[in-house]
Amino acid sequence: MPTATDSLREEVEALVKEGLFQSAWTLASFLTSDKSMKKKPEEEAKDWALFGDAAFGLESFSQAKGFYEKALMVLRNSRCEAKSLFPILLRCADCALRLRDSEGALEFLTNVPFDHRPLRHSLCIARLYERSGKREPAIQAYQEIINRTQGHLMVVEALQALARLGINARVFGSKGRNREGRNPGRDEKERKGGKTYPFVQKLVAVHGFAAKYKLGLALTALRDLRSAFPDNLALMLRQATLLFDLGQTDEALDLFRRCRSLFPRSSLGVDTFALALRTTDRQAELTRLMRQTLRSAPETPEPWIAVALDLSSDQKAAPKKALEVLGRLLQLHPNHPGALLAKGYLHLSHNDGKRASSAYQKVKVYSTGMGGVSDRGGGPGAGANIGIVGKTNCGCGCEPSVGSAYSFLPRFSVFQGLVEAYLQMHENKRALGAAKQAHQLMPHNPKSLTLIGLVLSQSDLKEKACKYFKSALRIDPKCVDAVDALSRFYHSEKDYDSMIDLLKGQMNHFSSRRDLLHVRLGDAYRLKGRIDLALEEYHKALALTPDMREAVRGIEMVENAGKEEDMNPEEIDDEDDM
Repeated sequence: MPTATDSLREEVEALVKEGLFQSAWTLASFLTSDKSMKKKPEEEAKDWALFGDAAFGLESFSQAKGFYEKALMVLRNSRCEAKSLFPILLRCADCALRLRDSEGALEFLTNVPFDHRPLRHSLCIARLYERSGKREPAIQAYQEIINRTQGHLMVVEALQALARLGINARVFGSKGRNREGRNPGRDEKERKGGKTYPFVQKLVAVHGFAAKYKLGLALTALRDLRSAFPDNLALMLRQATLLFDLGQTDEALDLFRRCRSLFPRSSLGVDTFALALRTTDRQAELTRLMRQTLRSAPETPEPWIAVALDLSSDQKAAPKKALEVLGRLLQLHPNHPGALLAKGYLHLSHNDGKRASSAYQKVKVYSTGMGGVSDRGGGPGAGANIGIVGKTNCGCGCEPSVGSAYSFLPRFSVFQGLVEAYLQMHENKRALGAAKQAHQLMPHNPKSLTLIGLVLSQSDLKEKACKYFKSALRIDPKCVDAVDALSRFYHSEKDYDSMIDLLKGQMNHFSSRRDLLHVRLGDAYRLKGRIDLALEEYHKALALTPDMREAVRGIEMVENAGKEEDMNPEEIDDEDDM
């Protein structure tokens, strides 16, 4: 016959299932402190576990972990079967993950055999190994997931992760593979009615290309995939971020806009979209994006990154407030790549190379997403003080990557930011080291050649720098960075004729960032004294980008120069004599 304690236990269990955690917590406090009758060890352990469930539901993760550990202690003292510990160990791991205790989480998780773990926890183990730089254990963990689930589940995250770690996509599901590289298990799977998905193999190939920094091939593979799935949100976001990284900004912005039109309530990609708008001076569009996403998804980090970038604009001129927003966001999501990239950009724009380099270094170490497809760290309700709620994708708080082609790899913009930051600090040796690392990873990428040229242009090797810029343009005449860097080089050398010839010759190649080329050409004409042509170029830039700061500054410089010429020095002297 059920006792009063049994009835109370059932009541607490029902409240937890209904999500009424405060009521469950209150009753569980009485349940665990009831000394009216002696309980069996498994009953006492269950009571503490229920108390932990209630505390976990209330997001008191440290308290919940303490209650779960009491349940473990009771079971261990009673010398019960090992498998009775497994559910409690997994709950302890969930708490450790919410508390950002990766080592503690790994200890709990690895004490539970694979067959007794949900797949999400097995993925957590693999991610945590990968995050901590333990490549071989990570590969083994991902491979185990694929081998154990082959034939009935397609764990795309594990396939992508192995490609990211440099494992050939053809060895996936290598269980039972023969020497010729064929997989007998695949035929068996098909005979049993299992399905294969060609698009998954292509998606994995994108990750493989990105892992080897073959960004052009990754972009080609993405375009091929999108020809069959044109409105796939994940593919559009990957492609847009990759295009932005490769300097094809206008095409990237068009894709981001399409994502917003098709999925207006999604905040994925908003951080990279906002950064692209900020760096190209599209202030009005950035403000609209910030307001729309803040209304539709205030609980996610990305709209707050847009808020910070919007505040930092020339019109708002609130850099301290912008950095404060990013600082509070990074307290909740310390490794969010979008927030760190925005922070690095803002520090660079205020000539604070030291803080900028620190932000970019963190992205280099912890990069986990391709623009917007990003981390969701922390527990539900975290960050309520600024409206940011961090939810995990897998439910266990391990901050997984969400299928990004750049997961756990530093994006090119990180190397670019580091070089610019070191140059601001006059640490040319470190800048050259970062540029060479980018070139080593991407030897045929014109942007990496341009980075080396930028560093050399700050030294006595200016002619060598010029050769690097020209080499980059031979590889890709449409490389905006190379054209901009070479035009600046001619500017610094006061070779305005070469600057004009370069920009006029390149104008026909460009569909992206023509506004920037018009500004540079306007600068060259202004310095040559051809004011009418300079104004024409500045106005062409403003016609393309109405908020472009450099074009407005160019016009102001022309007007100020005209006012100075109109002044009569003799009249000024007469006024002073008065």
